[in-house]
Amino acid sequence: MFVELPPSETGLVTENRYEDPRMKNELYQEFETSSIGTGVAIGDYDGDGRPDIFVVTKTKGCRLFRNLGGYRFEDVTAKAGVGAEPGVWNLGATFVDINNDGRLDLYVCRFNAPNLLFVNQGDGTFKEMAHQYGLDVVDSSVMAAFADYDRDGYLDVYIATNVLNAAQHPDGQRGYLFHNNRNGTFTNVTDQAGIGGPSQSHSATWWDYDNDGWPDLYVANDYGFPDKLYHNNRDGTFTDAVDRALPHTSFSSMGADLGDVNNDGRIDFFSADMAVLSHEKDQHDLATARARQEDPKTPGTAPKYNHNALLLNTGTQRAAEAAYLSGLSATDWTWSPLFEDFDNDGKLDLFITNGFPRDPGIDVQHRLMSAESPVERVKIMYASPPRVERHLGLRNLGDLRFEDASEAWGVDKRGISFGTAVGDLSGDGNLDIVYINYEGGVTIMRNDEGSAHRVNVYLRGTASNRFGVGATGWPKVENTSQRVPAEFVGVPCIPTEPALPLKIATAGACSGLELFVT
Repeated sequence: MFVELPPSETGLVTENRYEDPRMKNELYQEFETSSIGTGVAIGDYDGDGRPDIFVVTKTKGCRLFRNLGGYRFEDVTAKAGVGAEPGVWNLGATFVDINNDGRLDLYVCRFNAPNLLFVNQGDGTFKEMAHQYGLDVVDSSVMAAFADYDRDGYLDVYIATNVLNAAQHPDGQRGYLFHNNRNGTFTNVTDQAGIGGPSQSHSATWWDYDNDGWPDLYVANDYGFPDKLYHNNRDGTFTDAVDRALPHTSFSSMGADLGDVNNDGRIDFFSADMAVLSHEKDQHDLATARARQEDPKTPGTAPKYNHNALLLNTGTQRAAEAAYLSGLSATDWTWSPLFEDFDNDGKLDLFITNGFPRDPGIDVQHRLMSAESPVERVKIMYASPPRVERHLGLRNLGDLRFEDASEAWGVDKRGISFGTAVGDLSGDGNLDIVYINYEGGVTIMRNDEGSAHRVNVYLRGTASNRFGVGATGWPKVENTSQRVPAEFVGVPCIPTEPALPLKIATAGACSGLELFVT
C-alpha cells in the first residue's frame, strides 16, 4: 500500500547530522539529550491547496520544501527565510496560525537557544518574531502543543522540555504554558495556571479526557518522572488528575497520540514506551532494570509500568487500560506513534517509528556502572553500536484488535527514525507518511490505497482559530458514527497539523453524509 519515494525523485534532499563535537564533551549532560530526535511538519503555508513540508535537522538548521504537485518539492528555505542558523541543536516544529490571519506560521523548538517564531508575511516569506511575541524561550525545548485552552478563539501553547543541565536541574526541567493575549503577544502563565513539578518530556498532547469540551493536557515524561494529566478547570487553571483518572501510565513515556480507536464516539489516548517485541530483547534491555525498580503500586497513585499505555475514554472521567488487550503493549524503542486511517476503512490504524542512536543494552549498562569518570561514560556510550529497528504499521481490525501489517503495507523499513507527520500530499484522499531519520534524510511513503471511498473536510474559522484546531467532528454515514478529532497532535518533535483534514472513510459511497462539528 505504501511506496517509498527517493529524494532524487521528490527533491526532498536534506541531512539530519549529529556531528556537533560538543555532544561528546562539554554539552553532554545526559546521553539521551544529544540523542533526542528531530521533527517534521506538514502544512500549506502558501495557500495553494498543496501541503508543504518543513524539516528540522539536529545541527544543520531547518529546510522548507514547497509542494509543486506530483510528489515533487522545491527547497525554498533561503527564499522564505526560515533556515535557522546551523550549529544550534534543533528539535521540534509546529505549523500554526499564531495571529489568526489565515496563514500558517512556524514555531521551532531548540536546545539551549531561543526558540524561533517565523510569522508568515503572505508573500512566500516569513519574519522571525519570537521575541516580539514573548515566545523566545531558552531551554531544552522539545515540542510545542497549541490549543485554545480558555476557548477565547485564540491558540495558546504548552512547550515541553527535556534535560538541559542535569547537574543544575537534578529533578528535571519544567514545561511552559503561554497564554495568547490576542494582541500579538503571549504571557507565561505556568505558575498561576498550576502547571508544575519536574518534567523530562518527549511529548505533550491536548486531550479532552473528560469530554466536557475544554482541552486538558497530557505531558508524557521519560524514566521515573511522573506523567501529568492536567485537568482544565475552565478558569485558566489546571489540576493534575493523573492519579484519579488513569489506571497507570507508561514508565519511559515517549511519543503519544489520540483518537477514537474503537469507534465509540470518545477520544482515546496512546503513550509509547520502550517495551520490546521479543523475550530475548527484553532480557537484553530492561529485565534487570525492571527488577531493581520499587513496587509502583502506591495506593492512590497511577503507577508507571514498562510498557505502552492505551487509555480508553470510558465517558466516566476514569480511563480503562487496553494496551495488552489490543496487542499494542510493546512496539520496541518507539519515538513517534500516529493514529490515522491509512487504509480508508473507517478505523484508526497506528504507524510507529523506532530505533536509537546507540544500544544501551545490559552489557553497556554494566560497563557504564564501572566507568570512573563522565568522560569515560561518554566514550562507552558512543562506542556502542546503533540500535536499528523495524518501523511498524498496525492495522485496526475493530473490537480493539490490531494486527501487524508492516510488511503487507510496505512500511517495515529498518532504521533509526524520529518525528513523523502525515498529510495528503497529492490530493488523492490517501494519507501519506513523512518521517525524519538519524544521520540521514527524510523518508516519504506514498499511500497508494485506492479501493475505499473517502471525503476530506477542511475546517476554516471565519474570525478566530482559522484552521479549526481542537474542533471535533461527528460524521454519520449509513447509520454508523465515528467521532474523530479535526487536529492530530503527535510525539517528540511532531507538530499540530492544522492543514490535515477531518477524513471520513466508508465501505460504500458517501451519500447521505452528515457532519456535526463543535
